[in-house]
Amino acid sequence: MENKILVVDDEDYHREVMQKLLVKLGYDVAVVESAEAAFSHLAKEKVSIIITDLIMLEMDGVEFCQKIRETDDKTIVIALTGHTDLYDAEKLKEAGFDNHLDKPFKLDVIKEAIQDGFEEFRRRTELQDKTS
Repeated sequence: MENKILVVDDEDYHREVMQKLLVKLGYDVAVVESAEAAFSHLAKEKVSIIITDLIMLEMDGVEFCQKIRETDDKTIVIALTGHTDLYDAEKLKEAGFDNHLDKPFKLDVIKEAIQDGFEEFRRRTELQDKTS
């Protein structure tokens, strides 16, 4: 599961750009076009970080994150949106997001968010292992 990232975005262009960028940074990346496809992927393969668009057709990113948090409090979930006026940081945190990034994103910002995400994932995993 180490260094595995799932990108959820209903726009082909954004999925392709994120995948190319994250692979270049050395991560194992899967991309899907919807929350439903993400749940199917997660049923087969665990990931450390999920980066999800907030505005999607079937299920928006907030609802998607809330559903993930019903069963998983370890995976890092990062919101990605071009509509920062619709989602404030407090609402995203309440929904269960660990972080949020704005579109268009800057390389150094996303790189730092992912590095921080992997560190937090490792911390959560170690903590869970100690309490189990």
